[in-house]
Order: sequence, then C-alpha cells, then structure tokens
Amino acid sequence: MITIKKPLDEIIDTISEKVGGDNKSFKGILKNSNVSEKYICIVPDDCIRCNLCYIECPVDAITKPTVRKPAEIIPDKCVKCEICAMTCPVDTIKVLDANAKIENHSVVYTIKEQDTEHRTIKLNNYHIDVEKCIFCGLCDKFCPTNAITVERRKSFDIDLNKCVGCNACASVCPKKIITVDNELGELPFNKSISVDNDVCVKCLVCVEECPINIIKEIAEGVEIDKSNCMYCGRCEGSCPVHAIEIKNKE
Repeated sequence: MITIKKPLDEIIDTISEKVGGDNKSFKGILKNSNVSEKYICIVPDDCIRCNLCYIECPVDAITKPTVRKPAEIIPDKCVKCEICAMTCPVDTIKVLDANAKIENHSVVYTIKEQDTEHRTIKLNNYHIDVEKCIFCGLCDKFCPTNAITVERRKSFDIDLNKCVGCNACASVCPKKIITVDNELGELPFNKSISVDNDVCVKCLVCVEECPINIIKEIAEGVEIDKSNCMYCGRCEGSCPVHAIEIKNKE
C-alpha cells in the first residue's frame, strides 16, 4: 500500500487560487470529505501482447496491442468490471483501490493493489508452420514462460510442457504461421446480483446504464440476465431507490 500526505491548507490555497473564494468556506466543505475510487491499469513493460484482454473486454475499452506498443486501457470506456485483470495470464493488469480523506489537517491519499483471482487458461493444441518461419525471434521475446527458443535465422523450438496457451507468440508472429488453440476458464467473479422489484419504480435508468444490455423491463419491474452479468456496478450505482444490490459471495 502507498500512502501520501499533503497539508490541507496547501490544497485549499490551490483551490482558492484557481476557483476564487474564501479559504474558510472551502475548509468547511472539505473537512468531512472521504473519496474512494477504483482504477485499472496495465503495466506496459510487462505486457506480452497476447491480445486476451483486448479480446475479452466486453465494452471495447482496451486498445489492441502491437509489437511496438502494449495494450492500454481507454478510461472513458472502461466500466471497471475487472475481466481484463482476471484474464491476463501474467498478472500485468492491476486493480487499484484509491482513497483520499481529511485527517489531522492533512489530505491522506492511499493506493492499495487489490488481490485479483485469475481465470484458467488451458492449451488444447499448438501448431507452427516451420517451413514458413523466418526465425525472427519475436515469439521467443514475448513468451512469458520461456517455452520458445529461437536461434535467429536458424531454428525454432518449443517446449509444450512450459506453454500456457496464452497466444502471445501467435499474436506477434509477423508471418501469422502460429495457431494456438486454447480454452479460457470461467470468470471468478465470486459475486451475486439481485433486484428487489417491490422497491423498483421502473424508471429504467438501470436499463440505460447497463453497458452490455442485459437488463430488461418486465411487468413486475426489471430483470437482469445474471448469467452474463459482469458486475460492473453501473446499475447498482445509478438506481435511485437502491433496488439493485451486488454482494461478494462468502
């Protein structure tokens, strides 16, 4: 966990300078402030270009990685469902819990990495057309388990006992001669979602807010397709009568 402290008066002076107004008023507004936020980020140097986060993101909030450029989160599109973090085979996508609160005349910022359970990846089959291989070594460079050995311009070798089926080699291969047949396990959400239609007022804000369109209006209120829910919390956060609840499973 990272903790940073900054004097409250220094922050209030900055706000007052930018916005205008009296410091005492701002201090009164901020004295009980406590802000929490979740962030998802990709550690660029550790990205293996496997494309799995890009493929699995349900809202297209991740850029497609290239040999020269790692995958990146698009903040305006991200709904913080954590599917990318659960899917990343090398744990390079981090979920961070950030908090800012007023404490003893200081603003205390804390950032803590959240423990993320990962889904499984199973290798079913691997094929490379060696006759077309140019032995460039890109697959070797990005393989996270050192399963591939390439002697530049000479030879290719793979130890399938080390291969995890991540598809990085196939993604970066310039000749597209590698095929990886893999199987992704279930997403370990460990959460449940429920809607209380006795409380629901059928405003349908949740229907509008759902980024993957799995909430629909029914006679009693609304119905959520729980089998496809990604537990992003948009519906829960936007419901004006708190009729929707997401819980962690015990």
